[in-house]
Amino acid sequence: MKSVVALALVALCQGSDITPEQIHLAFQGQTTKGNPSGMNVMWYTKKKADSTAFYGKTPTTITMKATGSAREYHLGHGFHHNVDFENLEPNTKYYYQVGDQEKSSVWSFTTAPDSSATVPLSISVFGDMGWLGSKERPMDLPVGGMKSNWSAVPTRNTMEKLRLQGEIDWVWHLGDIGYADDAFAHDVVGGLYEEAYNGYVNWMQNLSANSAYMVSPGNHESECHSPECVTDPFTGLQLNNFSAFNARWHMPSKTSNGVMNMWYSWNFGPIHFVSLNTETDFPGAGEEHRGDSGIYPAGSFGAKGQYLAWLEADLKAAHEARTSGAPNARKWIVAGGHRPCCGDIPGVQQLFDKYEVDLYVSGHAHTFARSAGVCEKPACTSNVPSNFSTSFMYCGGTGSEETDFVTSGPSPIPGSPTFATPELSSCLLKVKDDNTLELQLISSIDARVIDSFQMHR
Repeated sequence: MKSVVALALVALCQGSDITPEQIHLAFQGQTTKGNPSGMNVMWYTKKKADSTAFYGKTPTTITMKATGSAREYHLGHGFHHNVDFENLEPNTKYYYQVGDQEKSSVWSFTTAPDSSATVPLSISVFGDMGWLGSKERPMDLPVGGMKSNWSAVPTRNTMEKLRLQGEIDWVWHLGDIGYADDAFAHDVVGGLYEEAYNGYVNWMQNLSANSAYMVSPGNHESECHSPECVTDPFTGLQLNNFSAFNARWHMPSKTSNGVMNMWYSWNFGPIHFVSLNTETDFPGAGEEHRGDSGIYPAGSFGAKGQYLAWLEADLKAAHEARTSGAPNARKWIVAGGHRPCCGDIPGVQQLFDKYEVDLYVSGHAHTFARSAGVCEKPACTSNVPSNFSTSFMYCGGTGSEETDFVTSGPSPIPGSPTFATPELSSCLLKVKDDNTLELQLISSIDARVIDSFQMHR
């Protein structure tokens, strides 16, 4: 698996200024049945180039052409290209290349099914994953909870193994993507925010260029707070208020009435997925007014109350469709966001109870834990009488500058509704059959299933 560790480093050292790199996909569009109708592809070039991509149904007929746009959000640090492949056939394999003057390698993906029926599905779900480890990127200044001995390499290697075994259909990364804002600890003078972000996305390209890589905002996406960013407003203001996060990724907010990458929803098979914003746009949010440094402004992606109104409307529509048997009905509602326990958003567990959200998945805690029923925090405690209980799971022990390198942990007690472990790991969300979802905790060290539990409806 050493080749996986080297992927990002090789990409950073080879190619011309218009060589496409950092290729990643996301579901886009919507059919009349509410399923994704296409794919968005994004990539990076060091210098300005045409935003053109080509696709087809065989590796030798990549002749259909799609064009888009490019954005340079941090002056002098490259261009991020954004192209939609629209109106694709459902459940169909497509091959593609990005770039025009200089094309990428040939990649492929399979589109979503245009049905709410049960389909075989296995999603890699996790948060809080850094780039490489302390061996490859030693720290100059491990401060503020950063660790001198850490690594995401075992998790990345295990994900590659699962991908090759067909165990990962696509990915949902629940915030804290690569920890670019911690890059200054590796080089206090240089900062390296953009270099770290570039490195992480290149490192994940084997996954992200072959399947959708969906993302949710975390606190580490809020801004750059290196000494350079804090002392130089010209740099700091280009990298504040989730600017890199919203420029580098393109989630399906347009078709779900969401806002940028901050909040949105989509369907896949029998599940309605809702990506929550646990960071801004509600009273008491961690970045409600300022980013992590406390210096630069953050938040206000929508009008006052817009986000929470959107969230209730989205959950209500999904629940009503489910109970009415509408064509766009999904049996399951799965919500996810960066922070555990609904992100301490006042009133959200009441919404989860009211609209019977089956599962809430998160990161932020840098460990794994699961529980069935009420998340024990005042902001999330429901006063709504209900016979329904959402299951909660956080899966943030993938490895980062702020995560202890723990290679073993406790075993679950058979039949227990709760379990927690600090062992380095990631999660799989699986559709098992018409009535069953299964959550598996996968060891990053040896790929064994540490824990699993099932949900039935």
